[in-house]
Amino acid sequence: MQPRRRVPASRWLAVAALVLAAAGCTPQSVTEQGQAVWSLYRLFLYIAAVVFVVVSGLVIWSVIRYRRRDDELPTQTHGNNRLELTWTLIPTVIVLALFVFTLRAQDKVLDTSGKPDVNVTVTAFQWSWRFTYVGSGAEIVGSPETIPEMVVPVGQRVRVKLVSADVVHSFYVPQTLFKRQAIPGTDNTFDLTFEKVGLYHGQCTQFCGLQHSDMVFRVRVVSPGEYQSWLAAATRRGQAGKPGT
Repeated sequence: MQPRRRVPASRWLAVAALVLAAAGCTPQSVTEQGQAVWSLYRLFLYIAAVVFVVVSGLVIWSVIRYRRRDDELPTQTHGNNRLELTWTLIPTVIVLALFVFTLRAQDKVLDTSGKPDVNVTVTAFQWSWRFTYVGSGAEIVGSPETIPEMVVPVGQRVRVKLVSADVVHSFYVPQTLFKRQAIPGTDNTFDLTFEKVGLYHGQCTQFCGLQHSDMVFRVRVVSPGEYQSWLAAATRRGQAGKPGT
């Protein structure tokens, strides 16, 4: 029987680097509010990487430095108050700092103190979405056969009032790094300021019935001029039944 070949340390390091790189592949947010979440995620990732390197390095150093060479027992240490206090304080300080940064990011994401440029009431119902543009008469109503689109202008603050017509749903656009529940009898309000023109897919992530998988929608971000033209046309029709028109 042939002895097992030892895996080179360089290979293990390559695997660890690949894992860290994959962990950093979270998409950047396309909204101003979501950038705070992305920055917080990177901070957590960097701190976790530093902790991993330090702890792994200390473990490897200890294994090599204090590996057994003979039958004589090494010097026994029964306690070190200074060392124990150090490894208690460092994690405590890190956790408190992350807690503060998390609160600051949360305050920025949930801040609705600014004046909105667009007000949209988003109604979730079994099994689609209704986007009502407050004060204009424009409305997009979807169905399981027709995917609705919420059209918004780039660079402008969009205030969303999220409501549910029946059961609990969830409003989620992955590229905004933001998700909010639609709860019957409760109005959830939040702001989204899209920074990039494009088409972004959204979905309900709360199981809400047999046709839950049909609860998809799109957010089309256009220039302010295009948005005004679209809104005028949608207002004239009174109700826009075709997505993106």
